Amino acid sequence: MPSVMPVPQTSIPTPRNLRRGFRLTLRPGLAWLLLLVAVPLFARGTEPSLRIPLEKLGFQPLSNEFLLNGSSMLTLHYVDDKHLLLTFVVHRLIPRMPNEPEDDQDRIVDAVLLEIPTGKILARTSWHLHDHSQYLWSIGHGHFILRIRDALTTFAPLANLSSGQPFAQRPFLDSPQRRLAVLIVSPEADLLVIESVKRKPPTPKAKPPLFGPAPAHADQTAEKDPVQINFYRIHASETDDAIQVKFAGVVQSPNTGDVPVTTAGYLAVVDQGRPHWAFDFHTYAGKTQELSPFDSSCSPAPLFVSRGEFIAFGCRGGQTIQEIGGFNMRGEEMWEQGLFGDFIAPSIDYAPASGRFALSRILLRNSAIPDQLISSDEVNGQAVVVYQTGTGKQLLRADCSPVERAGQNFALAPNGLGLAVVHADAVEIYNLPPLTTKDEAAVKLAQTYAPPDTNLPVHFNGSPEPSQDAIVDSDAQPTAQPTAQPSTPQPATPAAPATAATTPADSTPTQSAKPEFQPSEPKPALTDPPAPTQTSGDPAAGERRPPPTLYTLPDDKPPNTPQKPTPQ
Repeated sequence: MPSVMPVPQTSIPTPRNLRRGFRLTLRPGLAWLLLLVAVPLFARGTEPSLRIPLEKLGFQPLSNEFLLNGSSMLTLHYVDDKHLLLTFVVHRLIPRMPNEPEDDQDRIVDAVLLEIPTGKILARTSWHLHDHSQYLWSIGHGHFILRIRDALTTFAPLANLSSGQPFAQRPFLDSPQRRLAVLIVSPEADLLVIESVKRKPPTPKAKPPLFGPAPAHADQTAEKDPVQINFYRIHASETDDAIQVKFAGVVQSPNTGDVPVTTAGYLAVVDQGRPHWAFDFHTYAGKTQELSPFDSSCSPAPLFVSRGEFIAFGCRGGQTIQEIGGFNMRGEEMWEQGLFGDFIAPSIDYAPASGRFALSRILLRNSAIPDQLISSDEVNGQAVVVYQTGTGKQLLRADCSPVERAGQNFALAPNGLGLAVVHADAVEIYNLPPLTTKDEAAVKLAQTYAPPDTNLPVHFNGSPEPSQDAIVDSDAQPTAQPTAQPSTPQPATPAAPATAATTPADSTPTQSAKPEFQPSEPKPALTDPPAPTQTSGDPAAGERRPPPTLYTLPDDKPPNTPQKPTPQ
């Protein structure tokens, strides 16, 4: 489900035959098809308005096996509305490093800064990575987080372009004692969530006996360590490469997972007697706001798409995701529609300033287990649909190729007026329709009802407040980027897609001790957990909430006037 992109957990196998194919798979005859750097198109319908051929950028064919099974080998992000950042794995000699771990999976990634609509290359660099997991996230206003092993740095290519060092990196956070598991950026890039686990020394593999079963490894029998989740309020400047970051809280949980939170509070799923569910919004000040009910045969997976609106994935008669609904913070269900066909790896990109989001799904010929390996024979393609959040209207459908399970081969422009996808050996850019008067009114209304940030610590009901004397179990220190005192961040749009939201109903996070991050000298720390996104309610304890109502904004009312939901 959307919104979580895992960082190193399970290595992707690289047998020798795959590596050989990985280096030698070239497509003859491609050059004469891609003679121009940027070819404007004037076709009607859903044809792209611009194509930037990949061959002229130095792109080389990628392994379908790696792309289909979760390896992050290709990323596409908007830096701003007129610039793109494209990164991709290249086949080059890899330098040897001293004391390199045996399980490293080294590769070289090229990053290219592109101008729209000329397709001109403004800057280029290369990174030496050591695994196949996600390495790049957008944190808004043209800033990015780069992960190499468990060290995070930031860079701002446009802000530093005039200096001649557009990819200059600022140290952000290093975690020598913990392994990063999940990194999540909120839709408006004002909250960063980092989930980590304790780093363990490698366990020597026992030699299998000649007869009988192999003995279990120690890490399979040992008690599982909790996950540590750290929250940071962040704000990136459009004029320079500085990042303001303020530690916001830390909790623990038995598992990793998505955390539907904002800077003001978090969503909880309330079981009202299946298939009836409801959503509550809990502020960090301890207040609870009852929101819309939602019918689903499985536990719903909510996900914020802006501060004032969220979507939820649900099931119809089974445990397979088959529906999606849109909700606002006024307690109304705005729309609901089906998700047809078998699919895996849903990914989302956001443009909250325009009230839009893009949902990508890998379509399958038959049903599959979400985490299992798949082959190209099982895949029908990868489709991206752009939605207007307030109405659920589908504005555009586009295809991606090659299909990438990590879901970073498409990007929605920060202003919501463009969609970029990697397709047919090119970066294709589609123009989206401008917002209607009704759309603009709905966006303003959603912003009006968005709970404000109170700068209170991230805290979950049922968890004690962080102790002021305890010490967080974390050695992660911010190695640079001093944090300013709390200020109201301007809305920003992260281009990093995410993987859906399912937090186990029985995972009860506990508030951890005081983080090392102090207001006078901020120091980000890390702790274990998916936040409490689900709570069980007893239907007998009170009446079930009334059925959902579908919300429509009347054209003759000002956008800041509360309207009663219209029964359907």
